[in-house]
Amino acid sequence: MADLPEQRERRSISLRARLLALVLVPVLGFSAFASILVVHRFQRVQAAEDAVRQVRAAIALDAVRARVSEEAIPLVSSVELLDLSVAGGTLQARNELAVNLHTLYSGAAARTDAAVATASRNALAGPQVRDAATSLATVRASWGAGATADERLRSNRQLFDKYRFLVATLSDAVDEHLAAAAAGGGDPQLDDAVTELQRTARATTLAGEEVPYYLGYLAAENSIQGSARGFFLRSWAGYRNASDEVSTSRHFALRNSWGTAVLTADAQTVDGTLDEAAAATTRTVPDAETLVALSTAVVGRDDALHAALRVAADRAVGVAEGYRGAAEHELVKYAAITVLLLALSLGGSLYTSRSIGRPLERLADAAGSISRGELVDVTVEGPPETRVVAHGLGAAVASLRSMQAQAQAVADGDLDDAVLHRPLGGPLGRVVHASVQQIVTAVREREELQQELAHQATHDALTTLPNRAEALAQIDRALRRTHRTGDRVGLLFLDLDQFKTVNDSLGHVAGDAVLQTVAQRLRERVRAVDVVARLGGDEFVVLVEPVTDEKGLLEFGQALIDTVSAPIPLLGSAESQAVIGASVGVAVSRVEAAPGAGGHEAADRLLQEAHTAAYRAKNAGRGRVEVYDDDLRAALAAQTAVEDGLRHALVADELVLHYQPVTDLETGRVRSVEALVRWEKPGEGLVPPGRFIPVAEGSDLVCDLGRWALRTSLRQLAEFDATGGPAAGLSVAVNISGRHLRSPRLVEDVRTALEASGTAPGRLVLEVTETVMVEDDAAWARLEELRAIGVRVAIDDFGTGYTSFGQLARVPVDVLKIDRSFVDSDDPRTVELVRLVVGAARSFGLRVVAEGTEQASQVRALQAVGCDTAQGYYFSRPVPAGRLAEAVTGCGEIFSTLGRFAEAG
Repeated sequence: MADLPEQRERRSISLRARLLALVLVPVLGFSAFASILVVHRFQRVQAAEDAVRQVRAAIALDAVRARVSEEAIPLVSSVELLDLSVAGGTLQARNELAVNLHTLYSGAAARTDAAVATASRNALAGPQVRDAATSLATVRASWGAGATADERLRSNRQLFDKYRFLVATLSDAVDEHLAAAAAGGGDPQLDDAVTELQRTARATTLAGEEVPYYLGYLAAENSIQGSARGFFLRSWAGYRNASDEVSTSRHFALRNSWGTAVLTADAQTVDGTLDEAAAATTRTVPDAETLVALSTAVVGRDDALHAALRVAADRAVGVAEGYRGAAEHELVKYAAITVLLLALSLGGSLYTSRSIGRPLERLADAAGSISRGELVDVTVEGPPETRVVAHGLGAAVASLRSMQAQAQAVADGDLDDAVLHRPLGGPLGRVVHASVQQIVTAVREREELQQELAHQATHDALTTLPNRAEALAQIDRALRRTHRTGDRVGLLFLDLDQFKTVNDSLGHVAGDAVLQTVAQRLRERVRAVDVVARLGGDEFVVLVEPVTDEKGLLEFGQALIDTVSAPIPLLGSAESQAVIGASVGVAVSRVEAAPGAGGHEAADRLLQEAHTAAYRAKNAGRGRVEVYDDDLRAALAAQTAVEDGLRHALVADELVLHYQPVTDLETGRVRSVEALVRWEKPGEGLVPPGRFIPVAEGSDLVCDLGRWALRTSLRQLAEFDATGGPAAGLSVAVNISGRHLRSPRLVEDVRTALEASGTAPGRLVLEVTETVMVEDDAAWARLEELRAIGVRVAIDDFGTGYTSFGQLARVPVDVLKIDRSFVDSDDPRTVELVRLVVGAARSFGLRVVAEGTEQASQVRALQAVGCDTAQGYYFSRPVPAGRLAEAVTGCGEIFSTLGRFAEAG
């Protein structure tokens, strides 16, 4: 796919960048070369500094080596020479020699310790000095070690080798540091100075070895005398050669200091003694005085030689520091040259950018901004060609700004702005202006439509009152206002009475007219600051803000009832009218309760409280005003606790079924039972049904309860069949609430329970109340669907609702259950009514069950009117599943007893 122009433009190199490249490339190349020189000079500085450190470390170690060599001489002399019979002959001479040698050893050991302490402060040589000090301490401790005299003599005679090894170790360390100083140099003068220092250090090292090897030769046994003399002669000759090399040094100061050192009296004494020993063909042991003088002269000669060594070391350090200074000077010089070149290159680049590149860049930026819709000012500058382009681009920007002004006026909704009527120049301007005019017309039409839609979204179409969503929003805003001011909000919930009767009897048109009239009357009755809204159906609310007197709200609620209850003319004629009423619930916000920050929670709560109060007013006889007070709030809290407990009971398997037998009044046999849900709460026992059944019916829990009862009763029915006995083959009746009946899942729930238990559908009876069937047309269709799969339907509490005998022909039921209030009545008219119900049921092929049978006289009265079956405490109370067989048998026995009493009567 070909690249877009924008992509190619992004990948191209700008003119300013190219100009900068022309200037910077050669300069950067030279700068890189200069940087290499700078790095090289920096490395030279580092090498010079390292050489200085290495030389100082070597001098520190050599001082320790020299003192260790001096310390070894009197100690080795005292070990090797005192045992020789030629050492002085007499015991007194030997003792004097021992005292003198010990004095020399003590002084030498003190000088050694002082040298170790000084050298330890050198950072580079410190670790090696401390290791040497540890080894020296071990060597000193071996003096006189051993349990016997022979062992001590043998241990003492090994001191020479131990000292010699320690001196050799220190000499190697000195050589290593000097070699490192020479390797890191690179400067001829520094290399020469380090070489001279190495020669001088070697000469001083060999000087320190002469006397110990000489003493070893004097004390050597005859068997090793030849090899001992060889070691002595090699050290003697090595020193002479090394001393000659230093004496012929090209550097006057070193040559002069060394010549002075070898001509000192101590040096002449040592050299004379050792020269005689080297020239002699036989071993001659000097006397004690000579040995002491030799040991003393060695110290003086070593000090003189070390003075010459320090001259060589000072020269090496001075040359290294001079080398470092020169390298640092070159480092600064090359760095300054590099910085200067970079500054010159940057200056040239800036000048080029300012004179040529910057105008082009500004022009390109302006063009880019304009291409993105940003109408920026175009600066006219730079070469003539750039100025021509800038003038043309500026004219285009001026035209586009006029177009933008018109578009912005449309975007801001200022459709009356004079800029919209200003024509635009050029063909493009005329087209754009015509388009803007069309957009203005379209926007005006859209705003009118939006206003209409917004009104429809927040208002009821029939009454034009605010709808439920807008009512909640109004309540929420009122609660927020009063929370800030400390006032309270009042809400009156109006539920119309007898509206359904009007709607069903006179039709939906009349019902709509009634709702419109009620809305108009409420609007006229309330204050201008009050809000009237329709929640839906026949429910209205009135929002009162602020509330100062709750009693006034009650009076206001009664006034609203009176207003609504006045006859409502229909079809424009006073002769055709509707009469309805209303029940009003009043709720008042609590001062401490702030509206929920998460939305309409507080508004929902206040609305629910008003609705609850209206529901209580309706149950109390309608046409009343009730207030949601603390007692009602406590009752609802208790109801919520029961609901939560019941929800837990469904999960925790705390529910059980009790069964009440239904007895055939002709044969005395029990053919069916009614399943009744019981709650066996741990720690409390059986909870009365009146406490939890109404709570369940007021929530969705009643559907869960119904499903559980269906599954459990049919499963236990199958268990009765499998066990056999009196309970086998029974049918079961299960109560279905109105909420469950309206649920689209009911049929599927029944099918699932039947399939899971394997029970025939004809053995299941679903009991529904008469009121539910009358008030919900959809319930009839659901019951017909259930009867189609074979399930039977019973009307529970028949006679308490609105079903007429004429409706029995089309009501989808199989069984009528006569309410206990008819069975328990002694009124002859009630008995006659029961007879009529039984007769009507037989006419339509329905079976009849009489509920609440508790006395034998009631049973005989039911038999007299031809009632099919009965259930009640007379035959059996509801019993758990485990006692059902016993209860069924007991019903038969009670019926038999009833027959015998009848015969006896």
